[in-house]
Amino acid sequence: MQTTQAKPKRSIFTQDNLFMYGMMAPAMIIVFVVSIVPLAYTFYLSFQNYILTKPGAIHFAGFENFTKLFTDSTIRDSILHTFVYTGASVILSLIIGLALAVVINNVTVGKTFFRIALFTPMMLSSVVVGVIWRFLFNNELGVLNYLVVFFGGHKVNWLGTGTMAMTSIIIADIWQWASYTFILALAALEAMNPEPLEAATIDGANSWQIFWSLRFPQMLPVIEVAAVFRFIWAFRSFDLIYALTKGGPGTSTETMALEVWRQAFTRYDVGTSSAVSVLMFCLLFLISIFLLRNSVKNS
Repeated sequence: MQTTQAKPKRSIFTQDNLFMYGMMAPAMIIVFVVSIVPLAYTFYLSFQNYILTKPGAIHFAGFENFTKLFTDSTIRDSILHTFVYTGASVILSLIIGLALAVVINNVTVGKTFFRIALFTPMMLSSVVVGVIWRFLFNNELGVLNYLVVFFGGHKVNWLGTGTMAMTSIIIADIWQWASYTFILALAALEAMNPEPLEAATIDGANSWQIFWSLRFPQMLPVIEVAAVFRFIWAFRSFDLIYALTKGGPGTSTETMALEVWRQAFTRYDVGTSSAVSVLMFCLLFLISIFLLRNSVKNS
């Protein structure tokens, strides 16, 4: 009777592995210092009563700062504004980007020009985009109001009311980030095998049937990836909104990111600002995990 000899377990501390760990160490240390430490410190501050103008009066506050998240109407409104802005921006930018990709994919002349032109907004800084659209939305000198009046309408106070201001920042966000979905969707369309599409055409399928039954299922993984990244970017958006409205008029466009800034640098309440940051991190983390799990499951 033969006995099989168990293979010795390979040590993780081999010379090759130690060399690999040594090469990774500088990057891991940098990530730890610039990401993990500030995050842990923010969690710590969220349980402290810390007012910048009273540095000697810092003390443990328990869950007092987190209680403010649900009792302070301004913070509650900022949470609602964040989800409204994120939901509208992500959904509309995905739909518009996908539609543009389908249209440009059928263009035979000038496809490179359209690809570059539609990709350009994404390469601009959000602050630059905010400044550009602030000029476009100007009541007296803005191009949009000029066009509205030219076609017989009345001037629109784009940034003067809460509803219109929120609509305006969503328009600016879509203009900048629909190109992200456009580029990914166009790449997916161009990479498709044309044979099933040709076979469906020969069998009498119309354009809508071909898109819905063949093109869209193959593009779905790309769209899901775009949705996850767009959600993350929109949820923590600060610079575009600050450049356009600074959270105004009043607090009608103030999102959680702006609330973090306002609590820390205008009210000097670092504890509450950290609590809002922690809530924002937890929501972003949980929703992103949910979206990623669904994406992997569908794949």
